[in-house]
Amino acid sequence: MERSGECEKEHEETRSLRSVVVAVVRKVFLLLITPEVRRKACIVFFLWGASSMIYFGVSLNSYNLSTNLYIYTFLCGLLEIPAYLLNWPASTTLGRKKTLVCLYLTCSVSISVLTALIMLLEEVPSWAKMVLSLSGKMAITSAYGLIWYYSTELFSTKYRSRVMGEANMCARMSSTFSPYINDIFGEVLVWGPSAVFSLASLAAAFIVTLLPETKNKIMAQGIDDQPEHVKEQHDPPQPQYDPPLPHPKDHEANSQVLLV
Repeated sequence: MERSGECEKEHEETRSLRSVVVAVVRKVFLLLITPEVRRKACIVFFLWGASSMIYFGVSLNSYNLSTNLYIYTFLCGLLEIPAYLLNWPASTTLGRKKTLVCLYLTCSVSISVLTALIMLLEEVPSWAKMVLSLSGKMAITSAYGLIWYYSTELFSTKYRSRVMGEANMCARMSSTFSPYINDIFGEVLVWGPSAVFSLASLAAAFIVTLLPETKNKIMAQGIDDQPEHVKEQHDPPQPQYDPPLPHPKDHEANSQVLLV
């Protein structure tokens, strides 16, 4: 009897441990197993990862470009001010999605031209390298800032904080690849890191088109992808008024007419 009781106790502990592990795994991968948010979550995770990898990769690529490290780093930090200020007028005029597409394409084109020049010419002027690289850096900085609040507008309150946390995790993980791309791949091909960052930005520009536009839309509070939860701000629902209650004097007047 004692041995059977110990066996049952061990089975219960195993079941409880298994249920805890399953619950933790379900919470971690909740966004990927929930049908209404799976597609948007995967796109947002890729955009965060690509933006972080390109941002840090371009910032650390001065050695492969053979430019002045101190001037390059100074200009990288200085250009972040107009890059972030650009977001507000662009996103309110063009919308979040169109602005992101333009920024990713600008980054991709700038770095692609730089890659082509390094491949075709023996000696590329230092100012040309710096201008093209910093143009891509400015564009990806602006895109990285825009994707922050665009992600919050894409998901309802139920999933918003979870999306931001896991998207940040994807960004931190992808940023660790940047030094290896610059140092290891750059030793093999000088133009290799620029080609990788250009292709990643081009892929992000195409993937953004799969997301919905959130300009002038009310942030969803319930289940995502339901049209009744996403309505235009300039087209609010019409209020419904209850009919006014009859006045007591009117009731008395009606009763006197009936008595007559």
